[in-house]
Amino acid sequence: MIDTIVSLTNVRVAGDPTFFPGMETSKHRCLVTVIKNRGKNRAGQEMTDEFTLVFWAKYAQTAAMYLDKGRAIDVTGVLRSHTVDTGRIKPNGKKELQRNTNIHVKSFEFGADSKKELVKRIGQNIAKAIQEGLLPPNCTITPDYLIAVSRTPAYDYNPQLAAQTGRYGNARVFIKGQGFLGNGAVNPALVADDEIAKMQAQVDAMKKAKALAAAGGNQVDPFSQS
Repeated sequence: MIDTIVSLTNVRVAGDPTFFPGMETSKHRCLVTVIKNRGKNRAGQEMTDEFTLVFWAKYAQTAAMYLDKGRAIDVTGVLRSHTVDTGRIKPNGKKELQRNTNIHVKSFEFGADSKKELVKRIGQNIAKAIQEGLLPPNCTITPDYLIAVSRTPAYDYNPQLAAQTGRYGNARVFIKGQGFLGNGAVNPALVADDEIAKMQAQVDAMKKAKALAAAGGNQVDPFSQS
């Protein structure tokens, strides 16, 4: 089978990602809607194309943790189609099916300006502000200081934390048969690091117990303090 390769440059995330946890990391899935601006029509109205991106496994975790509305990314993926039952019946008595096509992501990177370009432009703006008297002549602020980004530490998907917050990173969590978890009122970035560490330790312990069981080892209590 020959895949249809799609490359999207500098598309922007249109809203919160949706994370679908799997029983294993390789089964995790994250859906992200992105938009691509393709100019204006004759009436001066903006024209955009909308795409649904599907991230799997570790990429799904990365997308959930770090993609949020407005973030620009570059994507390479393949087209995949699937059929959805609309629940309606056509006049001929057959089910009405809807064919959807998504882009399954093979690789991606954060887009927009590079750090070098940002530093150069901000440095020029600082110099201009000093020259115009908007900043004091002895101002020591640097472009690197202004663009410094503090990211929430990455962590594996944790069902307990998701149940509390309704989210995994920036993504809303959807469980088949349950729907979206919680109301998203608690920001997981505000959960104490030691609490995340404890939950991550539990996840690691459960993975270890599963590996031992598969290898024929003794049963291990993943929540044991020993």
